[in-house]
Amino acid sequence: MSKRLEEIRKKNAEFEKESPYNFCDRWCERCSHEKQMRCKLYQDEFEQKITCIAHGRDPDDPEMTAEIMEKQYGDLEKILEEHEEEIEINFDEIDDPEFEKIKEHIKFVENNPLPVSAEQYRKKAHEFLKDTFYKKEEKYLALDYDFQTVAWYHTLLPAKLQRALAGFHEPASEGDLSLYDAVAQFEICKKAIRESIVALRKIELKFASFHMKILELLALLNNIHSRIEALEESI
Repeated sequence: MSKRLEEIRKKNAEFEKESPYNFCDRWCERCSHEKQMRCKLYQDEFEQKITCIAHGRDPDDPEMTAEIMEKQYGDLEKILEEHEEEIEINFDEIDDPEFEKIKEHIKFVENNPLPVSAEQYRKKAHEFLKDTFYKKEEKYLALDYDFQTVAWYHTLLPAKLQRALAGFHEPASEGDLSLYDAVAQFEICKKAIRESIVALRKIELKFASFHMKILELLALLNNIHSRIEALEESI
């Protein structure tokens, strides 16, 4: 591990104590109680649920979710429209060395093969889940925990990888925290991969007929994990 990567991880450990939701997989039900008590995002969502229940509303109702989102972000679109002309930028006319670094970074993100592999895994995992867990048959529900693990992380992984790559080279300015966030998101990606591998292996023991499909999923996950580690080692 490089000295810089070690320093970033130590600093992230300090950040995590203040805002654990920036370092988690957003699966609150599986989060430790200690971390839930430190997490403002979890506390806010918990208060919203209690308020909904107190008023006889279902907190999982899509209409209720829309109301909450409207309350939180309702004015954002209006503000952006009011300042649209002010923030309009012609990127081709900008002549600045720092901005050139940002444009090169955008190319790095767009051309990186990791998101392609993650999306390939997502599609194959989704097809596997459609053939098994999503059918709600009793034989699959017996491994509910493991199937849920695969289901949760197969969509989270591509999203977190994109976010990690977006900050990986920290191109914007000296002292930018984007690289710290990238390392944190890579850690979440690796957790998603580890948990998914364990779950898939348990499923394979129970359903030998899916051996080849699971083998393909495992190969993709291991490949993604290896390339994430290679990127980290380059820091």
